[in-house]
Amino acid sequence: MPFDPKTAKKAGKKSKRGPAKKDGPSIKEKMEMLYEKVLDDLLINQEKLTKTERVKVFVTLSNYIFPKTKSVRDKFTLEKLKEKNEDLFNQDPDPTK
Repeated sequence: MPFDPKTAKKAGKKSKRGPAKKDGPSIKEKMEMLYEKVLDDLLINQEKLTKTERVKVFVTLSNYIFPKTKSVRDKFTLEKLKEKNEDLFNQDPDPTK
């Protein structure tokens, strides 16, 4: 028996699983809706914020918008770090001597 739309419909009627459950919005979806409302409100009423509040909002939002970058070390910095570590290991255990 080939599986086509007609046979699939028959098979679905014979299924013992029951109808699919429709869940309400998840917590994540609710949070996204809340964030959208807050951001919309901030955009509309941004003139009412003080300069300090605007900066705080800008800094906070930029942490989520822009990717975090890792520090990059060049050859010069790596060489200086190696020298520093070598100096630490070559020191006498007792600094008074």
